[in-house]
Amino acid sequence: MVKISLEKKKGMKGYLPDEAGVPRLHSRQPSDLHIVVRRIVYDYRAPLKRNRYWFNHNPFTTHFMNALQSIFPEGERSFIEDAMDGAKILRRHGSLDAQMEQDLKLFQQQESLHSQQHRLWNQALIEAGYKKLVQYEETYHRHLVRSRKQFSAKWRLAFTAAAEHYTASLAYIFVNINQDLLTKSDYPFNSLLLYHAMEEVEHKSVCFDLSKMLSPSYLRRVISLAFVSLQIAINIYTRMRYMLKNDGLWGRAYSGNVWGSLLGKRGLLRGLFPRIVMYLRPSFHPWLTDERKDIERIFGSLLTKNGIPPFKYE
Repeated sequence: MVKISLEKKKGMKGYLPDEAGVPRLHSRQPSDLHIVVRRIVYDYRAPLKRNRYWFNHNPFTTHFMNALQSIFPEGERSFIEDAMDGAKILRRHGSLDAQMEQDLKLFQQQESLHSQQHRLWNQALIEAGYKKLVQYEETYHRHLVRSRKQFSAKWRLAFTAAAEHYTASLAYIFVNINQDLLTKSDYPFNSLLLYHAMEEVEHKSVCFDLSKMLSPSYLRRVISLAFVSLQIAINIYTRMRYMLKNDGLWGRAYSGNVWGSLLGKRGLLRGLFPRIVMYLRPSFHPWLTDERKDIERIFGSLLTKNGIPPFKYE
């Protein structure tokens, strides 16, 4: 992992106001950044039939990850809408340059493809017997539709920026905290998670930068992170509990296994805590760290190991 200094240097820019006082974007993203749209095709049905507990035969971590990814189809559709709504406001002030317009377009394409793949994963889970996931997805959709009416574009974009921090943080965890999540997982689930994480890293500053342009309020950032954290926790817990109950693996006898998988020494939630604290720093920016090279190397190795040719890149 490469750490990036946020001190102003040649080629590194900051936020500058225009004549009307509207912040114009001069991003701190790396000068060699390329947001790449990758088209992939995975089959999730057959692998689930072969091994329902695709993470190292561990039902608890498996279903945590199943639950996490199950909120992505609706969530990422909402991310696109929130980013586009915020961008409309900024365009009216002439605050988006050509580079940001291009980044937004590629962000939208990447997120759309992510949503498609996770919807296929969800469908495979539904066909495997987790029928109630249909109801959870419909409920979450209605919640997001209501949120779009209840919250302003500033708030919704701040929510999305916080949620994007979580998805980008998965890449950090895969690379630096627990590579077992990849090496001990079955294909294609590990490959999809890594592919998704790689693209989340590439566009991880798009919504954050947009949100900061639209509303530089630090308090809004803190409140948004708290709100989003609660929403994510509720959705994951509800779906994970349902899938474990469906398999007869929920209850006092299994509680130690559940929390050990999540909060143990190499647990996912434990690895997320430092990343949450990082987001709360007033000086935070997504490009404080750069995981691109490490995650691309691991992704390439994973494809080679499974005999998969390079994906089609646009």
